[in-house]
Amino acid sequence: MAEREELARIAYEMQVYREQAQVLQQQLANLQLNYASLQSAIQTLESIGKLTDKEEVLLPIGSGAYVKAIIREREVALIDIGAGVIAEKPIPEAVKLLNSRAEESEAMRKKIQKSFEEVSGKMAELEETANRIVGEMRKAKGEKESV
Repeated sequence: MAEREELARIAYEMQVYREQAQVLQQQLANLQLNYASLQSAIQTLESIGKLTDKEEVLLPIGSGAYVKAIIREREVALIDIGAGVIAEKPIPEAVKLLNSRAEESEAMRKKIQKSFEEVSGKMAELEETANRIVGEMRKAKGEKESV
């Protein structure tokens, strides 16, 4: 009977770890989207300085929609500096700020990836233990039937 209780405990722990793994996977996906967005913004800001005065660009407005625009001010960008506060920053400073955010995002991704790997390892250990217990139960059952 103790083996069945142990299997029930393992099943419960596995469910908890599965839920943790799903949350971590979602966080990883969100961080990847954020990182891609930061890289796109950095690339765009770095490209702005190469534009001529009357050159048109496609300006993303969301959901895959764009409008044609001419960039009048190529030396500064408006950047969210936190708490919904927007500040005007020189392009190089804006790029530096976005690079810093990208580095923070990457560091967080690595930390979450490590947590995900730890959870996956614990799940593998539990699965191995459960398989061992089931094997022992089958062996014991087989020995009882042969007597």
